[in-house]
Amino acid sequence: MTDHADTHINRYPNRRRLLQAAGAIVGASATAGVAHAATAGGPETPAVRLGYIALTDAAPVIIAKAKGFFAKFGMTDVTVLKQASWGGTRDNLELGSGGGGIDGAHILSPMPYFMTLGTITKNKQPVPMAILARLNTNGQGISVEAEYLDVRADLGAAKMKPIIAKRKAAGTRIVMAMTFPGGTHDLWLRYWLAASGINPDADVELITVPPPQMVANMKARTMEAF
Repeated sequence: MTDHADTHINRYPNRRRLLQAAGAIVGASATAGVAHAATAGGPETPAVRLGYIALTDAAPVIIAKAKGFFAKFGMTDVTVLKQASWGGTRDNLELGSGGGGIDGAHILSPMPYFMTLGTITKNKQPVPMAILARLNTNGQGISVEAEYLDVRADLGAAKMKPIIAKRKAAGTRIVMAMTFPGGTHDLWLRYWLAASGINPDADVELITVPPPQMVANMKARTMEAF
């Protein structure tokens, strides 16, 4: 799996060349799982079904469709489809468009690696994937409920330990959420807790909540942090 997003950008591009290259990148940004033949005759296929989760980092895919970037580069029959969850995205990628699913997607890293290895697929069967571009590598954060904020929980989660110990002693479940097991959100949350001596497997319960359902679950107090 390689990222060739900047292959054709000169080392020191002027503004016009940079914008032209950026337009091409946006047009192919999230088609993980679809092979494109970059030949003089155009793409391998003009038709593709792409999935996305309703998050801001899906914007390149949505804008590329709205602005006609796909069609400009020969992809004249592109459908962009909203997905309910990362798990649903995985399932639809396994199905492929021929099975009623999708060909590629705006997808959570490192899911394409897991799918290629067969780690998270049905029956552990490898589904080869290709990552064509990185849409986002920053901008995330960890949110916690008010009581943790009151003790000024920060980059170090150690200030939360007395609250967690008190709740555990009272038999209260301590639930924290992420978007997909093994994904970057899962890893960040686990590292943040473990670095301060909070065992993410024993001291708290980690659950999976799809991104579109996070706000509703916070309002329902389903989890204490996410």
